[in-house]
Amino acid sequence: MTGVAIGARAALIGAAAEAGTNAELGAAISQWIGRVVPHDGYMLAAVDPVTGAGSFLAREHGYSPAAARRLTLGARAEGDDPVTLEQLVNGPRRSMVLNTDGPGPCRSPSMRAVMAGEGVGSELRVALAGAGVTWGGLVLVRARGSRPFSAVEAEHAQRLGRAVVAAMKRYVSSGPLEPSSLDRPPGVLVVGADETVVAATPSVRDRIAELGTVPAGVSAAALAAPAAPLESTVWNLTQATRGTGAPCLTRVPTRRGWIVLRAQPMTGAGPGAVAVTIQPATGTELLPAMALWHGLSPRESAIVGHVLQGMAAKQIARRLEMSPHTLNDHFKSIYRKTGVRAREELIAGLLG
Repeated sequence: MTGVAIGARAALIGAAAEAGTNAELGAAISQWIGRVVPHDGYMLAAVDPVTGAGSFLAREHGYSPAAARRLTLGARAEGDDPVTLEQLVNGPRRSMVLNTDGPGPCRSPSMRAVMAGEGVGSELRVALAGAGVTWGGLVLVRARGSRPFSAVEAEHAQRLGRAVVAAMKRYVSSGPLEPSSLDRPPGVLVVGADETVVAATPSVRDRIAELGTVPAGVSAAALAAPAAPLESTVWNLTQATRGTGAPCLTRVPTRRGWIVLRAQPMTGAGPGAVAVTIQPATGTELLPAMALWHGLSPRESAIVGHVLQGMAAKQIARRLEMSPHTLNDHFKSIYRKTGVRAREELIAGLLG
């Protein structure tokens, strides 16, 4: 990597650390990658690195939320999606170009009509993964009538994916691990088979607002009302649960603390109904995802797990068969990565 490239990567990561919202993070990444791969719009989707469920989202001038859902559901129904995120992550290439016309993989006629209706002529998908962990996906789009993305640009985007992951991790871990200030009651949604809200507790409105991806001009209250369309993170989670028939969860970082969303199939509320609970994420529930976002090693994560169980340092060292000196070095690394100064702050940050 050249000095210029290293400097540009450092600038991106610095911008990510300063980003206060998902939209600001997405804009910084779009501007940076656009120097190499110009595009007219983008969608950056992060996933929970443990469960793979959608976590947070940023988009601009790309597919509208309604079109993105139609493309997702239509591709599944028609079996026409040439390359899913999972296939990109597990395949030999982590980027793929999809065009409405011309060479390369194409969607079905009905799905190309959706793309055309959105003014999109070419789409470039990039799987964001590394070291056995999937962090999300990046979709770049170009308007109809523009030059389609090329195979060379797909290769460039794939190489830049590592820096995008680094920026996402820096965004999530930029502040010190602190107790959650989300002190409202848990929120509960019941989502019908048509993917609209059947019922919701009053507290869910505030919880949805904390997710940070409420579409412009739409209030959180409107999204929590009966028959309302779902916020993207909730919709992705209900889709995952409905697809497997099993409970699913995702942890979402916000500037006021971590939130956990749990979805599970319901009985007695109509076929296909899903219940979603939204509340602060703390303790052992938060640790697996937090450890990955903050870059804790498996050994460091195990140490934190024992701390949460109330073990003293001598007990942890004995349990993990390491010297007190080695354990102390691990604690120093954990504190540095999580931005805390002592064991008490670490516990407070995780337990709230």
